[in-house]
Amino acid sequence: MSKNKLPIKVKKYLAEHGLIWKFLEQEYGVTCTENSIDLPVKDTEGNIIFTKSRNLNFTKEGGEPKYKNSSGSHAVLFNLNAVKDLPNIVLCEGEIDCLRLQQGGIPALSSTGGSNTFNKEWATYFDKKNVWICYDNDEAGKNGTRNVLEYLPHARVITLPEDTKDTCEFLRNKDEEDFKVLMGSALTKEEWETKHRPVEFSIISTQDLAKKEFEEHPWLIDKILYSEGFCFIYGAEGTGKSLLALSIAKAVAKGEDWLEHFHVSTPTNVLIIDKENPLLLLKKRVKGLGLMAPNIYCLEYPERFQLTDDKGEYSEFAQTLTSIINELKIGLVIFDSFVDFMVGNESSSGDTQAFFKAIRELYPNIAYLSLHHENKPAQGLYRSDSQRLRGSSNINAQIFTSFRLEIVAKSKEELTLKQTKARDSIKLNKFMVRMIIGNLDEENTVVTGFEYLGDVIEDESDTKIMEIQSLITEMLQDRPSVTRKEVFATGTGKGVSEKTIKRAIKVLVDSCAITSIRKGREISYVLHPDNLLPLSEE
Repeated sequence: MSKNKLPIKVKKYLAEHGLIWKFLEQEYGVTCTENSIDLPVKDTEGNIIFTKSRNLNFTKEGGEPKYKNSSGSHAVLFNLNAVKDLPNIVLCEGEIDCLRLQQGGIPALSSTGGSNTFNKEWATYFDKKNVWICYDNDEAGKNGTRNVLEYLPHARVITLPEDTKDTCEFLRNKDEEDFKVLMGSALTKEEWETKHRPVEFSIISTQDLAKKEFEEHPWLIDKILYSEGFCFIYGAEGTGKSLLALSIAKAVAKGEDWLEHFHVSTPTNVLIIDKENPLLLLKKRVKGLGLMAPNIYCLEYPERFQLTDDKGEYSEFAQTLTSIINELKIGLVIFDSFVDFMVGNESSSGDTQAFFKAIRELYPNIAYLSLHHENKPAQGLYRSDSQRLRGSSNINAQIFTSFRLEIVAKSKEELTLKQTKARDSIKLNKFMVRMIIGNLDEENTVVTGFEYLGDVIEDESDTKIMEIQSLITEMLQDRPSVTRKEVFATGTGKGVSEKTIKRAIKVLVDSCAITSIRKGREISYVLHPDNLLPLSEE
């Protein structure tokens, strides 16, 4: 086909990329239509195995793919048949860059799978060859370069000017001799990796750290919920965790002080992902609490949401949710509940770490409120409030704030919240709230809100007794027995009186949580066989 007969879109694309149609057609058998440029992809012997078409209707904003492949397509090295016996090769990110270099007399090839695909077995083609890598000047290109260098450590990396997108753009403003100059100054693997070390690997002196300015991460709700990071609310089943979380969503979305007591510093949009409660029940609660707001959202099919797929990769749903969160400018995501989103074992530090890592990578720089169930200790066995947070101790290490929710004895509406984790702030006093009950209709009553009742004054002696009980059970998790002398020495060292220590021991012995053993004049304590705590992977 003569140049004059080429479709307008094809002419425009060739001009933008500095390509000559006669060269493409005669040397590579390239064809075209009104809306595409069709590139034959060949095997090492020069036989066509499929066609890769550049879609000329592609735009970043549109829905059409950039490339369309014929049947039988798979990732191969484009132009390998032409350069396999040559000593010098430039590895490009795309076929068009490859063709532009070939047109200028510089041997080149590329992966038909794009910047993120370089198969391990391809490395053998580059043995004893001089190899240059010239990928696009963006993050995808840098990540692709880093990947290729793992398989081709002897390759050198060409550095395009900062204001240049790719090879074609460079050659549109310069020529092949200029490109060869870049080849001459290409970086070794070690040089390139040092220059492009990920920012996450950076180190900083304490002197520079003291001078560095940081953007302050304010509270969404003062002393309760940071604008970034995790907050956990945990308690036994049926304590009203889900209802309390919805009241938080309402306060944050509307910019109203939570419980008319805790100031909402940074109002934001909220997304609720509730796998615990059916949508019909959530609807009743939303209506009862008055959550009908244009900036409070929920997943319509939360049961279909999974963080990862069968291959262990982030699921399509999870990745799609990233763009939804960005589009809706969500600042708070509520997970109900933690165990429904975990992949693996909640008592495994590795599995819990994978969960937190996934959430932060998929939905970065926002707040997360997660509801969780608490451990139910064996009868007579004391566990502190923080120990009641079920699962790996890594959970507590990852969160910024946490609260234990508990129903007040002999009450159906009154609840207490005790802060068990407060990062870089003083813990709040334990406080009480009351559910406000109202009528949804003639037949149904619902929770319509919560009322703040003030701080709960805890008996100091009881608190000290619980502290010693916790101390003893913790000591007995690490060893089979602990002596009375050790308990008293550790307890008094924490400022607890001997009288209180004796009371704590008596409660544990009387309740069969521990058993005392006397050997001569020495008394030791062991966990009662029925109350041994299950061990996690840690």
